[in-house]
Amino acid sequence: MIEKTLSTKDVTINFAEAPSSGPPLILLHGIPGRWQEFLPIMPDLVFSYHLYALDLRGQGKSGRTAGEYHSKFYGKDLLSFLTHEFIEPVILFGMSAGGLVALDVAAQAPGRVKALILGDSPIDFKWLKTWMKSDEFINLFSAFRDLAGSDKSLAQIYNDLREVPVHLPGETEPVRYADQPGVDAIDLLQFAITLSMLDPGVLDYHAERRVDEFLEGFELEEMLHNITCPVLLVQANPNLGGMMTDESVDFAIAELSNATHVLMEDAGHNLGLDTWEVNPLLRVILGFLETLD
Repeated sequence: MIEKTLSTKDVTINFAEAPSSGPPLILLHGIPGRWQEFLPIMPDLVFSYHLYALDLRGQGKSGRTAGEYHSKFYGKDLLSFLTHEFIEPVILFGMSAGGLVALDVAAQAPGRVKALILGDSPIDFKWLKTWMKSDEFINLFSAFRDLAGSDKSLAQIYNDLREVPVHLPGETEPVRYADQPGVDAIDLLQFAITLSMLDPGVLDYHAERRVDEFLEGFELEEMLHNITCPVLLVQANPNLGGMMTDESVDFAIAELSNATHVLMEDAGHNLGLDTWEVNPLLRVILGFLETLD
């Protein structure tokens, strides 16, 4: 993978690109994130696809645009990237909130998207708004924002992140971030790096109960009606922290003209990317991609 940049009229987009081995496949991380989150699956995809992985604005090495982190700006950046880099339609794989960006672009410009993969994306907007307005969510993302882009060293961010309280489903008392099931020193270090490279303003919507503003213009039914390409819905286990609800899956399948759904029973929200246990995810992705013309 070679890192490159594309300067649009609004922002400089940092992205990684692999040598071409097939049709273009673009990877979009969640919020907060950076392109390196996809490293666990890249070696298996690079032999058959022309891989690209983007840093969304304000994250990773992409440019900062103070006050312009509304969700629609991310879609605007992706459309600019597609217009500049590609003639043929592309495949989009968006993880978590990255899937909302991919969904937005596939609805706006259906001719530019050959297929769409949503990795446990929170497409149940009623559920998402309720969660993002909860005190637990506000406190968690406020803590992340306080650590983001600070003058603290990476070691300090790492140590402070360990102590951030997190409310787990079914538990009455919070636990330390470091004590969550499945979180180890490498997870902490990687997220500390992500936060160190993050513009704190990216999380203003999350830390200030501004979810209605963040999702303004996202009309799910209308978006789904405008998408004509094959769509793969990869759902994590809701009992393990999955964010794609059963209700949203049923609704999406009913509205989309060509949808496939897979529930990964043993996977949490990150679908194994955080632990590098990605064979189940790769089986799902590659099996779906092989069905495309």
